[in-house]
Amino acid sequence: MSNDRAKDQSMKTEIESKTLLARYGIATTAPRLATSPEAAVEAVKAVGRPCALKVVSSDIVHKVDAGGVHLSVEADGAAAAFASIMAACRSSHPDADIDGVLVEEMVPPGLEVFIGARLDRDYGPVILVGPGGSGVEQRTKPIAAFAPVDERAALALVDAAFPGHFTNGGAAGREKLARCILAVGGESGLIMREPIGEIDINPIIVNGASAIAVDAVAGEVEGADAHLPRTDAEVAAAIARRRARLGGLGSLFEPKAIAFVGASASKDKLGYHLINSLVEFGFTGDIYPVHPTALEICGLKAYPSVADIPGTVDRAYVAVASRNVPDVLAQCRAKGVTVAQVLTAGFSEFSSDTGALEQAMLDQVADGPMRMVGPNCIGTFSAKSRMAVGAARYNPVNEGGITFFSQSGTYAGDVVRRAQVWGLPVGKALSCGNCADLDMVDFLLYAQDDPNTRIAAFYIESMRDPGLFFRIAQTMTKPVVILRGAATAQGQVAASSHTAALATDRVLWEAGLAQSGVIQVSAMDDLMDTLLALHVHGRGPGNRLALFGSGGGVSVTTADAAARAGLVIPQLSAETGAVLSRFGIPGTSVANPIDIPVWGLKDGERYIFEEIINALKSDPSIDRIVVFVEVGWVLDFMPSDEAGIAAVEAICASVARARRDGPPMSLALRTSGDRHQDDLVRDQRVKLMDQGISVYPTTSRAVRAQARLVGP
Repeated sequence: MSNDRAKDQSMKTEIESKTLLARYGIATTAPRLATSPEAAVEAVKAVGRPCALKVVSSDIVHKVDAGGVHLSVEADGAAAAFASIMAACRSSHPDADIDGVLVEEMVPPGLEVFIGARLDRDYGPVILVGPGGSGVEQRTKPIAAFAPVDERAALALVDAAFPGHFTNGGAAGREKLARCILAVGGESGLIMREPIGEIDINPIIVNGASAIAVDAVAGEVEGADAHLPRTDAEVAAAIARRRARLGGLGSLFEPKAIAFVGASASKDKLGYHLINSLVEFGFTGDIYPVHPTALEICGLKAYPSVADIPGTVDRAYVAVASRNVPDVLAQCRAKGVTVAQVLTAGFSEFSSDTGALEQAMLDQVADGPMRMVGPNCIGTFSAKSRMAVGAARYNPVNEGGITFFSQSGTYAGDVVRRAQVWGLPVGKALSCGNCADLDMVDFLLYAQDDPNTRIAAFYIESMRDPGLFFRIAQTMTKPVVILRGAATAQGQVAASSHTAALATDRVLWEAGLAQSGVIQVSAMDDLMDTLLALHVHGRGPGNRLALFGSGGGVSVTTADAAARAGLVIPQLSAETGAVLSRFGIPGTSVANPIDIPVWGLKDGERYIFEEIINALKSDPSIDRIVVFVEVGWVLDFMPSDEAGIAAVEAICASVARARRDGPPMSLALRTSGDRHQDDLVRDQRVKLMDQGISVYPTTSRAVRAQARLVGP
């Protein structure tokens, strides 16, 4: 929790906080407030057994560090303990308001659990569960989830935070702890219903079927945070407000006319190159170069200003000096442009003293129908409307169901060029730069509503409203993939005096990924591999992998890669073993992983890979299949490269003859990296894609891609 937010909250005392917990069904100790040494003695006597004494002050949260806790205090030591606590806390926190000392019974030892919840400005209501007790901030980070959670999610939080702890006779404690989580972060939990911005319960002690909150502190939410959406209805309203801004986004990828403001007659300038690419790619609408003096650019009539363009314009590229961008946007707005893409850099990403200029730019899209992409971006690709990113010759011409949004212009062009080489159906790509106006939430909503988008992919460095992004993604049936760059600034929680500071950006971001099913990757190769696997196979349940190829060492290291990716290699069924037994000769293995030399997979001159694959596809213990071929070894046994390539092509044809139904299958063609072999991989990737087989250059990439498909 940030220090600024702490100032906006009125912290409740422990007694007040426990009273709140009790209203929601969470058992607590029975605290008594002592305001003098004599009262402390009487309180301990009333309990009748050793007690814990703790300072009561809304200004002191970490009581142990302040010297404000004494444990196992008997009546004859209560007065001295009271005096010691007051002296230590007045010394460590001289300005704190101290109500007195809390006296409560000692709770028998057990599992110490931390439950925290907060209303986060970037993620909304969230709940955290993890190991509790003193020094909780230095322990393993808790498991987080977006609230509200249901019973299934609450139990999953318990299992993730305490793996294996409740397996042997601990079902009652597991269920009790889940009920405590629901009391805090369920649909009717206190973080959803009370004017609370933050609550920390540390620890709850779980012993058998008992769960007792020993310490708790809650903070009331005040100021702007009080209006953050919490309930499903409030989140839906926030999404509806977002969607209401997007009425003109039809011109994002399918404009009827583009004005290019900042056009250039010089062939080495961006303002010439992008217009020329639109012309060469065959843009389906009108293009209007805007230049103060030129009469013609790229064979197109140029105009001195946007206002001078005779026809209607729904899309604009803006590539002028940053100081001129606000005026140009004003002209675009007056012209009826619905989407302006500002290519110009030099705003908040460049300098901290550009705030006024950036605000002047944003003022032009603050109301009305015009939206802005950028600034600091390079352009747009659309196969349907023939909008090119970079040189036209590197842009795919076939429409496809993959849409890519990128804060990096380099990656936007990279995905488009790779898609052409791979034959991957990327139909749209947008370089969106800083996302000063339209941002990733808006683009996700576009992808959700666009009937031609089957897979939505993103390169993200920073994000506004990540909680809203993940909540939208959670409702989508379309896969969402993120290539993440630098850590986001949003959601960062500075170290503070509250244990809810454990809700760091990383913890909450990972919670968003887990709950939404969004697939995150960290490299461009992984992004492309994942898009290929999603396009060919789609997502589905099951992490049991069959591995089949020729090479024992490759099988071993690939099995290791599978384990790291969360896949298991199970024993094959007896029926499958019987089918495969005829291939078992010395030097082979027909157990999973299957290792059979290529020459053992021929019937005369015909390769019979499909026979083993079909057996694996019939095995009820297998969810996924990776087949690998050592291309170099095949070529070693052939008289020429041409003969070797022909042999590998025959092997690929054999693999392609396998059944199309059953578990999804990837083929790894492991090459030595020479031109002939790499060309083979590229050719087979395109050819076998239509046969329902995804092709990769290494087994580890194939395995990781299959692992990312595991899901609902």
